[in-house]
Formats: sequence, structure tokens, C-alpha cells
Amino acid sequence: GGVGAGGTESILDVSADLWSFDTGVLAWQAIIQKSLWPSSRRCVGWSAFKKELLLWGGSGIAIEANGASRYNFLNDFWRFNRQSSSWELLRGSEDHRITPNINDGVFPFPRYTPVFQAVGDELFLFGGYTEDRLGKRKLNDAWICSDGKWQQVPFSGRQGYLCDAAWPGLRYGCMSAADSRNVYICGGFSDEGDHIDLWKFDMTVRRWELLSPDMTTQDLPSPRYCSAFALHGRRLYLFGGRSRQHPKLNFNDLWFFDLDARKWSMISGSHTPHEYDAAADFPGYHAKSSSAVVEDCWYILGGEGLHGHVSDFWRFDFVQQAWQLIQAARGDDPKFW
Repeated sequence: GGVGAGGTESILDVSADLWSFDTGVLAWQAIIQKSLWPSSRRCVGWSAFKKELLLWGGSGIAIEANGASRYNFLNDFWRFNRQSSSWELLRGSEDHRITPNINDGVFPFPRYTPVFQAVGDELFLFGGYTEDRLGKRKLNDAWICSDGKWQQVPFSGRQGYLCDAAWPGLRYGCMSAADSRNVYICGGFSDEGDHIDLWKFDMTVRRWELLSPDMTTQDLPSPRYCSAFALHGRRLYLFGGRSRQHPKLNFNDLWFFDLDARKWSMISGSHTPHEYDAAADFPGYHAKSSSAVVEDCWYILGGEGLHGHVSDFWRFDFVQQAWQLIQAARGDDPKFW
């Protein structure tokens, strides 16, 4: 899925296509759509889990009685079997306009840009944005799915972004990664602005720990949302993103956070030119990219570029600490601004 596949800037221009990329031969393959298939949407929860793929929620399209289209928020839950190339619907979506309802506490309510991570035999969901009967809201609720049953983690301690906080403050568009025990979340945007605080949620003891508070200093990445984020070894990597508070403030810098030293270090700062064609030696500004780690490489595809949606495809080698352009942007990438 995603937004902009039809070449427009409309949030109703969403897709439901599914592709696989072979990292050995560096080739894409489209998955043929079948009768049972998730509806078009953007900003979903998406994770690999026990050799299958899970999709949760996002924002899609609803058709009114008069035929008019509007965007909506979803909390349907899907599982994709890679061997049969087929989807299974685990739970349908509720109407976001009437949630949270009497089932609150039983299943996460609709939203987009949630943190959605698989950790061992469990799933973790946190935060995001929704528009429901309570209004337009950034979220910071946390949920765990164990043995197929969802349960909300009770709020505890002061909520916020600074050193005195024991629970992450409201946000959407935050970055996340996970290992075999912990989920890590970073930054995002709230009504207070952009953030760069970094947290760890321990799935064993069900508790948050603040690893790095929200600050604006030269020793930390600038506050931002919708960066690419990954874990490799004992380092968390952050690339690009943008400011939601200052829309013209875009990034293509690369940082890592050492989990043992608990310190941010910059590998390369934001720099120009922002190029997306075959002449590019390094990635230009990207936000809202798709990304995945395969062994010692980090793959980053498209997202939002300097002038619109982009389709260039990059690989970062964690060992060599070097970028490689796999696929230049298509010639028909739209320019909107």
C-alpha cells in the first residue's frame, strides 16, 4: 500500500499493491491480488511475525451513501501467508467515528502511523493518530497481543518527553525498532512540536525506560518525525525524516545510538544536492520511507522527497558504513511542491 501511487498528492490516492524484493538478485516481483485482500490504505502497522506478514490498521477510503469519498481510520488485522500468497482476515475494522466504544480495552481502536512490532511470540502496538468521537487525537496508549489476545498496558507514571517522564508523551509518526525483548521508539510529532526522545519498552517486565530525553543540541539529531529507523547489533540507526513543525526543514543525515554507551553519534550530516536519479552518490532528503534490515544491510525505499513522492531505492551496508543506489527514481515520480 501507501499514498501517492496514482501520481497525486491527495490523501485519497492510496493503494493496495504488494511487492516482494529479492535481495540476492536485486529484483522486484508483484504479488497477484486475490479475492480476499486488504483495502487500499496508507501509514499501516506492518511487521514480520513467525515467517508470515501482519498488517494492522492505517488510513483508507470510505464511500458515503451519496457516493462521495472520505478518508477513514482502520483497525482491521490481517495475516499474509508467503507460501500461498494469500491474506487471512483476523479481525475486521470498526467505524472510527464511534470508537472508542464499549469494547475499549479489548482491542486497539483505529489509527494510522502506529508503532507495530513483533517481539518473540508477542506483538506490541503504541501511539499514532486518529479522528474519532473524542476528536482529532495524537495517542500514546500501548497494547500487547499474546496468544492471539490483545490487552492494553495500564498507564503508569508521568507522561512526557523530558527526564522526569516515565511514559512517552502523545505522538504520531514516531520511529521504532525491536529486538528479541525490547521495543525502541524515537521522536515523532505532538501538539507540543517535534521530538527526538528515545525510549525502550521491556516486554518482559512491561515497563518503559527513557534512554535519551527530548533536547535540541548539536550532540543529538534534530527533533523530527517519519525518519527511517533500524536496529543492527547494539546500535539504533536513524536516517532522514522531516520537521512537522517547520515543513521546509528536511533531513538526510545519518546517526546511530549506541545502546551500551547510551549516546548518539553522527555518521554524516544533512547535505545537498538532494538528488534521486542515477547521478546520486548518496540519498537526498527522504521521509516516510519503507525500510527493512536484511542481515548486514538496510534497505530504504522512496517516501517523500524534496519535491514530491519518490521511488529511489537504497541499501546501507552496516559493516562498510556505505550507501549503494540500487534503483534510481522513476521518470514519472510526481512533483507537487
